[in-house]
Order: sequence, then C-alpha cells, then structure tokens
Amino acid sequence: MSILVQPDQSESLEGYLRRFAEAEMWPDVSDFLGSFGLRYGRPLIEDALEVEGLLELPKGTLGDILPSATPSIPTRNWRFERHHSAPICPDCISEGRPHHHSWRHSFVTACSEHSLRLADECPMCGENFMPGRGGYDTCHCGCPLDRLPRNKALEAEVALSALISGDMHPSRSMLPPALAFRTPEDIGEFVYFLASAEVETETGKQGKTPLPKNLAEATLFLEPVFSTFCDWPTKFECAVSARLSNSGAPTAPMRLGKWYQRLNSFDGQAYTDFHATLGKVVQREFDGAYAGGAGAPSDMRNWVSAAEAAKILHIRADRLVDAVAKQRIPGKKYASGFGHRHTMIHRDTVAEIAQDRQRFIDKTTAREVLGISRKQYDLLAEAGLIARFIPETLPPLMDGQYDSVAIKRFVDDISSTAVEVDGATVSLKELNLRFITDAAALKEVFCRISDGGLRPTMGSTDRCFAGLRFSSKEIDAIIADVRHGSGLTIQKVAQLTGWKDQCVAQWCKQGLIQHEEFPHAGKVGRSISHEALCIFQMEYVPVSTLAGQLDTSARHLMVKLSDIGIETMGAFQDGTAWRGHLLKLSDLASALKAVT
Repeated sequence: MSILVQPDQSESLEGYLRRFAEAEMWPDVSDFLGSFGLRYGRPLIEDALEVEGLLELPKGTLGDILPSATPSIPTRNWRFERHHSAPICPDCISEGRPHHHSWRHSFVTACSEHSLRLADECPMCGENFMPGRGGYDTCHCGCPLDRLPRNKALEAEVALSALISGDMHPSRSMLPPALAFRTPEDIGEFVYFLASAEVETETGKQGKTPLPKNLAEATLFLEPVFSTFCDWPTKFECAVSARLSNSGAPTAPMRLGKWYQRLNSFDGQAYTDFHATLGKVVQREFDGAYAGGAGAPSDMRNWVSAAEAAKILHIRADRLVDAVAKQRIPGKKYASGFGHRHTMIHRDTVAEIAQDRQRFIDKTTAREVLGISRKQYDLLAEAGLIARFIPETLPPLMDGQYDSVAIKRFVDDISSTAVEVDGATVSLKELNLRFITDAAALKEVFCRISDGGLRPTMGSTDRCFAGLRFSSKEIDAIIADVRHGSGLTIQKVAQLTGWKDQCVAQWCKQGLIQHEEFPHAGKVGRSISHEALCIFQMEYVPVSTLAGQLDTSARHLMVKLSDIGIETMGAFQDGTAWRGHLLKLSDLASALKAVT
C-alpha cells in the first residue's frame, strides 16, 4: 500500500482514516479498517505503532493526531472523545477540508470557521453518524455530507467551541476576559464542572453526570455554560449567592461545599475571573463567622483545607487529616462554632507532597514508563535493577514505591553505553518468556544489560527503554552459558578456532560434532562441550585450515587429494559452491606427501 495522504495538523485521527480509506478507493472506513482486522476505538489508538505497520505508514505518522490521556491540546483529550457520534460541518466537507479534531470533542457543537452548528444525523437514513463508519464525505448509506442542511449556531455555541478548539474567534469577546485569549489544557474539565454542577444523577450525587452521546444531548447539557457566558458575570454571581444562602454553616467553604472545592481545583490564570467573582460575592453577602479564605482567589491563599488539598493531590481527605494529627506533615487545626474540627495545610506543603507523589510511582506506572511487560518488570526487580522502597523510608502520603528519577537515571546509564553492533539485533521488548522460556537465562540477560556486559546498539537509544536493541549473537551466548554451563555455542567455537559459523553448524547437523540441542526463540540452539570439540579436532582437520598452513589454496589442495583418491567429509552446498570439506587425520600423512 502506498501513502496517498499525509495527516493534517488540524485533522482528527478518525477523519484521517476516513480520508485514507477514500484515497484507497474504499467507500466506508469500517470496511477499510476491517480488511486489516481493525475497528476504530481505544485498542486501535493504543496500538498506533501496530496500525502504522499494517497500513505501511512510517513510524510516527499518526503521533501528532492521536487522542491521548495527556494531550497537548484539549480537543485531543481521550477523556472527552465522542464515542457515540461523529458530527461534521457541511461547509468544511463541501470545501474539501479534513475532518477537524475539534469535532471529536464532546463539548464542541459548532464550527467556528463557518459559525454553523455541527450535524450528526443523516437526513436520508435517519441514523447518527458514528465514529469509524461511513466515508470521508458520505454517510454509510451513501448520503453526501456536503448536502446536509446548514443551521446557524448561537453565538454562545461558537464562543465555547472556539474556546475549546483554541481558535481566536470574535465571539470569544463574550467570555470572561481571562478566557477570551487563552485556552487552558484542562478547559474540558472546567466546562464539565460548570455544566454538571446543577445536575443530579440517579444516585443523587452532583458532578457525576455522564458525557453527552450526541449533539442534541450536548446542547442540552451545555445550557448552564451557555447561560453563564451569555450573562457574565451576573449569572455566575447568582449561582454563588444561591449556594451561600443554601445552608447555615459557619464558614463560606462549608456553605459552598464540594462545588467550591471543585472550582478551586482550577487555579490557572484562565480562571482568575471566576475566583475573583466568587470572592466579591462572598465579601458582599456572606454572613457567617469565618470566610475561610473563600474571598480571595485560591492561588493567592497560603492555607487550604484538607478537602481542597486532597482534591489537588487526588487522595482522600482523611489521609491528610490523619497525617497532620500524627505530625507526619505540618498543618494546623481549628474548631468551628458547632464543635466541628477543621484541618488546614499550607500550600507549600501541598506542593511538596504533590512533587513527591509525582516522583514516586506505582508498579503499573513504572512499567508504562519503561514500556515493558509485567513479567519483564518482575525479572528486572528480582535482579535488583529496579529498587523498591519500603513505606517507612518514603516521604509521607506516597502511594508508589518506585523512584521515577532513579528509573530514568537507570535507563540513561544503559543508553550511554551504546556501541556499534554487526549482525541481527533484538529489542528489549522482545526479550520475554516467549523469546526464551528459561526465566533464569532471561534474568541473566537483564543483569548483563545492567552491569554493562551487554550494551545496546547505536541508534536505538533515542527511544524508550523497551526500544533498546542488543546483539542477537551476544544474547544467544549468554543464554547458552546459563542453560548449558561450560558448553560452547556455535559462535564461540567459531571464534576460538577461526572456522566459519556456517561450517560448524553444518558439521553439527551431520553428526560430526557431538552437541546438545535446545529450543531458543522458536529455533534450535546448540551447545558443544569442550570434550566434544577436542574429539572432533582429533579426528578431522578442515581442508581450508590445512591449506592455509601449507600456504596453498583449498581448491588446489582438493585437486591433489582427489588425484590420490582421498575423499573428504562434511561438505555442504552453499549456492553454487561447496564448503566445509574435512580431512580425516588418518589421511593427513598421505595428503602431506601428495602436496609436498
């Protein structure tokens, strides 16, 4: 398959696959992907390298357009990827533009380029457009997408869609000033917070609303956001005021509840207008005994509650309360007028804990960083190559027991020893129990990598740890040493004697050299004892070796041997030539007489 299209920076992965399928003359992307045993979804995204291989794309072709859990732009956030619809802008399709990556975001309902509401329902078949189904410019039923009705979007829809997409559209002037010219990375989470704040789920909990499945649900779900932006800051002030008057709690944070904690978790410059407006309303209307710092932006307060700190650190608040009580971390306590005790923690302490929690990771994260399997990781750990800290030696409130800094240093140290290697190579990712079933041998390979006895190849060190490549010959030798003690590999015999690997292997196959066979990487490995090698050398001498000692050619020597009726053994055909001729030592005297 030849590459007919290159990904566009503005394009979604789903749209690119549609365009690719069209270029390959497939009317429906699902049929195109199905021909490779693929279907659009999370497995395809997570195995992008395999997909590139199947589609015969250069490695990295899809990298910039893949959805991700940690994307560089909000519209490529897998958390908000549309799984139940695939809306489009009819004008964009009519102009031959790629499917924009913003169309895949659950909260984008309009095309800011054309100020049109996106469309996700086919007027011909009545079904919703689905991800990975249909063509680039047609529904799966054949309806042309450029003929869909054009519906003008509301200004608030365009403004929100432009905000999430990062487009500098004039409609963004209606947004809170701090959002008019910047798009924070977590804008999707913030919009979700605003939209879900007033929605109660079946469990009665707020903020757990499922994402909308189609454009109609998205428009309904986003109405509180549209309302907040259209009437800024009045609508937001009313929301704060209503929450302050909703209970008789003695502190403003307690009255505002989890909504306040969630709002304070968004503490970038883009959200200063929301924090400032909150503070203004609290200062103006709060009638309790203690504002609790709610009258100032969260990033300007030195102390935060245990609940707020827990939100920042993604842990339970009771763990922080317990840590302060046991003096494992600094903090302070105070009692409200109703006898409730509250725990406060300094922001610097929270930042320090967050930094440590980012450094000390769990086993799963460590494996993901290294790009290796669970068993590979266990063998590395057993070999003492990855240190695990006991909880008592870790900083407080750590969940992980592996130092990511030490792991990175470990990888860098190995990469720095890279050398040029001739012959076949094996990647570290391939060094698993499918490659060699002997765990002890595999463990020894990892130990040799760690101590510098086995070095990676030049050119493989710019990738992840799993991508490091090593000499197949050296790995085979290590495995043979472990599995067969003092036995020699074919390669080692060749190295010691000067014979060719190919010749030694053929003599083994012919039974001229006694050896042991063992399975290795789906092939047959051979181990030759020192005794067996000595026996062979006492019985035979390679004609090429003898010719070199006599300062003549092997061909000339073979002619002389034939003239006097001496037959050789061990020969095999290599292309048009015959190699590996052996002379019995019992015939050596006759051979020397004939030559001399």
